[in-house]
Amino acid sequence: MNAGGLLPSPDEKALNQRLREAHLVHLAAEPDWAPVGMRRLPKGLVRLHNRLAPRLPMTHPLGWAEGTTRADELERERIAALPAEEQEAARNRHERAVYFRVLRTRKPPGWADWEPEQDGKPGT
Repeated sequence: MNAGGLLPSPDEKALNQRLREAHLVHLAAEPDWAPVGMRRLPKGLVRLHNRLAPRLPMTHPLGWAEGTTRADELERERIAALPAEEQEAARNRHERAVYFRVLRTRKPPGWADWEPEQDGKPGT
């Protein structure tokens, strides 16, 4: 199954922009928020990072690269509420959007192992 190219689609870019804006609004209301895996960090450090992340270039909110932000949780709940036939495409789009948030070295989700077609000539 080849569900997308090696670069993000405009839909995936728009989804990431919408989710980032929603998460930054959430952080403004709850500056002590941290993903479950980072709840042991000192609250002062979390608060400082959450305050600086939207202001500093090349800095992202805690959990952004992993897809564990509050906006991602809400997006997963929204996808679960969709009709069954729409859920797979929406999940794949969200998974690919999370993948393209930072530079990765593996293949994007949904990308099939592509090999060039053999032209039938011996030795090629």
